[in-house]
Amino acid sequence: MTLRRIQPSELEELAQAWQFAFRQDELDDFLHLTDWLAETVEQLDELPMAKRTPVDAERDPGRRATLDDDPYNAVIRWCRVRADVDGLLSGQRVGVKDVVAVAGVPMTCGSPVFESFVPERDSVVTERILRAGGEIVCTTNMDHLATSAGGDTSAFGHTRNPFDSARTAGGSSSGSAAALYYDDVDVTIGCDQGGSIRVPSAWCGVVGLKPTHGLVPYTGIVGIDPTFDHCGPMARSVVGAARLLQVIAGQDELDPRQAGGVPAADYLRAVAEAPDDLRGIRVGVVTEGFGDRLGVQPHVADAVRETIDRFRDLGAAVRHVSIPEHAWGEAVTVGSSMEGMATLLAGGGNGYHWKGEYWPELASALKRGLESAANDLSPQMKLILVFGTHMQRTYLGEYYAKAQGVRSVLRNAYDRALAAFDVLVMPTTPGTPHLHTEEMSIAERVRRGWGVLANTSATDMTGHPALTIPAAEAEGLPVGVMLIGRRFAETGLLQLAQTLEGQVGWRPRHAGDPRRQNLTRPPSITSDSPVTKPASSEAR
Repeated sequence: MTLRRIQPSELEELAQAWQFAFRQDELDDFLHLTDWLAETVEQLDELPMAKRTPVDAERDPGRRATLDDDPYNAVIRWCRVRADVDGLLSGQRVGVKDVVAVAGVPMTCGSPVFESFVPERDSVVTERILRAGGEIVCTTNMDHLATSAGGDTSAFGHTRNPFDSARTAGGSSSGSAAALYYDDVDVTIGCDQGGSIRVPSAWCGVVGLKPTHGLVPYTGIVGIDPTFDHCGPMARSVVGAARLLQVIAGQDELDPRQAGGVPAADYLRAVAEAPDDLRGIRVGVVTEGFGDRLGVQPHVADAVRETIDRFRDLGAAVRHVSIPEHAWGEAVTVGSSMEGMATLLAGGGNGYHWKGEYWPELASALKRGLESAANDLSPQMKLILVFGTHMQRTYLGEYYAKAQGVRSVLRNAYDRALAAFDVLVMPTTPGTPHLHTEEMSIAERVRRGWGVLANTSATDMTGHPALTIPAAEAEGLPVGVMLIGRRFAETGLLQLAQTLEGQVGWRPRHAGDPRRQNLTRPPSITSDSPVTKPASSEAR
């Protein structure tokens, strides 16, 4: 490809952006030099580049979901991708958030910008699912470019809540939560940079784990910022989440998020050995996580406190603990994510300055998409690009650097609390699922969609594992109880959650109960064949 050359007027504009100017007698030399640099860079198009080979698998890209086979609008595309192997996920039908690359299957990120993008490679998570015998059956709906937690900004429409179709499922991994109420989806993959696994899991009454930062490789997944990109399992049960985590966790030498290495663990064994009580477990109830400052609604706080009483009944030693730094989560997240995502998009979705596997095809697709559909970006994405670019140009990364520095203080505060407790607990979200409405101002929708991250964003910034379980309810709707553990201590969180699932159970009950394990196979998914209906007519 021939690179476009810098024109004389552009050269002067580029210099002005950096607050200097060329003398007239310098222009020809600098234009000559930029031409020479362009000719040099053009050589890269002729040089070989390391590429992953997709897993040898049967790949049917399938078709777009319809209202008849997807009444919750949880699925963007029904597909079928399966390798002829037996493993830990044999018989398991997996949905993946539509930022996770599956070779040969269109990927949209919930945005018209990627409408025509078909990845040529599998993400590492995809590879591991297929090599463990799992079958990928759908890509799931999500908020536009993962920039809201409201569940209502996807280019494909909002995802409906299985408990009340007038409400949203939460986001941004909205479809990965709601799709778990379909008979033909057993487990799903979500991603989390501010709470995007845990919010929809809490609102849809399922289990959602944001693992320790770096535990699950992010290679081949569209992210926001490598310093807080997380990928994790969502499931009807703790066992389902543990099984999927067992497969997807572990070292990937090309993921810079794992620079320090990650430990191996037997998550399924930990769950299998879960005791019938919580004797010996020290539970810290985080005062700030229940407070008015973060907008936690009284009926949600009361519902979680009621569940904490069950912890005591099961023998846990429960005490309150104050972590004042927890309330810093919003400032640190905004300071990191605005510039972080603006820079990431300016770098073609890859960003710069990290050692690992880059994704040139993603950059090319993003460039094409922005040229044709930038006006169709969501208000959230437009705000991020405008404000993030403003901060970069005006302060040259000063506030991004400050946010990174404050993150260390926040992380240390959590570490201190977890030195005294085995697990910390608080409500996952400040309120119950939002009623969906089209009659909202841009400002109202943006702030509503970000406000639900009040309790979840802090652990994205610290990297600690956080697990939401559907162990509480308010006004007939699920209320997530969030458990936070030490870094790389997922076995303890999952074991505790398994005890609670067995002794307390999930609430509220639903016609498509999350505990129900339906192992029947769906029909073959082709361009013309129907997909099975939800678990029951009452669940639609």
